[in-house]
Amino acid sequence: FEQAMSRVGALSRATDEELKLLSRTARELGASTAFSASEAAEGMSYLAMAGYSVQEIVEAMPGLLYTAAAAQSSLGTTSDIVSNILTGFQLETTETVRVADVLTATFTSSNTTLEMLGDTMKYVAPVAAALGVSLEEVAAMTGRLGDAGIQGQQAGTALRAIFTRLASPTGEAARILGELGIQTTDAAGNLLPMIDIIRQIEERTASMGSAQRTAVFTTLVGMEAVSAFTELLDIGADNIAAYADELRKSAGISQEMSARQMDNLRGALEALRSAFEEVRISIGSAFIPILRLGARVLTGVVNVFNMLPGP
Repeated sequence: FEQAMSRVGALSRATDEELKLLSRTARELGASTAFSASEAAEGMSYLAMAGYSVQEIVEAMPGLLYTAAAAQSSLGTTSDIVSNILTGFQLETTETVRVADVLTATFTSSNTTLEMLGDTMKYVAPVAAALGVSLEEVAAMTGRLGDAGIQGQQAGTALRAIFTRLASPTGEAARILGELGIQTTDAAGNLLPMIDIIRQIEERTASMGSAQRTAVFTTLVGMEAVSAFTELLDIGADNIAAYADELRKSAGISQEMSARQMDNLRGALEALRSAFEEVRISIGSAFIPILRLGARVLTGVVNVFNMLPGP
């Protein structure tokens, strides 16, 4: 634990007082959650590498712990995914808990996992952020695509293609949108809400035959993304919009899901393991100054021995 916290302190450029705060936070979380203090320290190191300040790490850790517990994932993996999504969507670190809750709400209500969501967002988040598409909208589309078996990297590359092609249609795609009377941007050139664009396309192509409809979709978004786009239109804009609204109201769900999943014998044993590690850290910490002094003295003795003449 001491070694792990030394790494966190180095990565976060923490002062002695700040390192004490980080250590105290890790130990408190270790004693009161299913994760040990050492595991909490591992999660902190990922946040530090992502550029979080000491105070931001302290504030973000509870949400990450709950999300990791709900996802049955490691703290390191969870921290990495959440911090990457924050960067991809250009969100402030203060939004960490919101991101954690949205992810938890998504993977607990769709055929996806935290790792799948991380893979999807890796591809689509930067484009979505540039176009003004919210995290909740992207998560809603990702969740619905996951239910149809379009998951992870496949969903990410498909959504990226859909967003970029509809944001700036050219050639035949622009002609088709014009003929159908579909508007993708406002007067200022900003992309309209993606769900509204899907609704327009859904309505304007409803009377087409299946072959004509598929040909139109392929022209609009390309061959690689047409399966995902067709699925989104079949699901319907209203369904996706309702799901996105649910995700916007997901505050606190990661803590709730974590508590429910830990409400069993295994959860009680995990909590006991974490609490017992805190006991060991407390006892060990009392002896660390003595042991360090002993190690230094012994090192000095060995160094003197090494300096003696060969005979």
